[in-house]
Amino acid sequence: MEFGVHRVIGVAKEPSEIKDATAKENYVVLFVSKGGCSVEINNQITEIEEFCLVLIPRGIKIEANPDEQRSFLIIYFSESFFARTEIDTAFLHNFKSFNKNEYTYRVLRVPEEYASYYEFVSMQLKLSKQNYNLAIYRDLAHNIVKQIVLLAAISAEDRPSNGLVCYGADAKLITLFQELIKKHVKEEKQVAFYAEQLNVGNKKLTNLTKEILGATPKELIIKELLRVSKKLIVESSMSIKQIAWELGYADVNNFSTFFLKETTLTPTEYRKRWQK
Repeated sequence: MEFGVHRVIGVAKEPSEIKDATAKENYVVLFVSKGGCSVEINNQITEIEEFCLVLIPRGIKIEANPDEQRSFLIIYFSESFFARTEIDTAFLHNFKSFNKNEYTYRVLRVPEEYASYYEFVSMQLKLSKQNYNLAIYRDLAHNIVKQIVLLAAISAEDRPSNGLVCYGADAKLITLFQELIKKHVKEEKQVAFYAEQLNVGNKKLTNLTKEILGATPKELIIKELLRVSKKLIVESSMSIKQIAWELGYADVNNFSTFFLKETTLTPTEYRKRWQK
């Protein structure tokens, strides 16, 4: 799974409790409640004051302190879990508190009243993990983790300078482009259609998406089409042929060829893998 949550007291009861958090270079958020606690970060015992968030970038080693009796919550998640959109990806990459070149870890004080909030969301994350095969729980987990990170960004006053977060005309145009893709990708897969809708040339649109999102318009269209395809294959009862028609393919073979090229699996193979 691409996220997890544990309550840790001293030596973790299960060795995987903390190892899971860093095994795949996940982003980590610790919440330390009343009384504070200590934790080992990069082989050093660090005392954390009560009612604090600790933001730990990917690749930083975390261990429980064997002499510690006080507890803390550890929430971890991968980039692929968090970044459902290009905006999410840009946010993570530009969030200084999660950049190990800027911080080994960062401690943020939070209001005492937030303690009940973090206890609540930890229970919801555990519930989501238990029911992760259901789309609604995957969405719930994503929204909770994103809210935690955004609250941390507000507390840290760490607002990325990336163009997606600014309010310039170019950023607004790219946001509108992404919205148009989501709305029309089943019927329209050509860059020219979207450029016309935005009243810009293909070249300008390409320059903007490459500068702001690091991808061409065609790559973004394919990414959204693939996302919708996977969702229909996994969550719907439609046949692969019906899904192909739903996505604007008159010939199911053309859809299968597209899907195989992008995933190395046929639609049928992908469905079987998820249904195991």
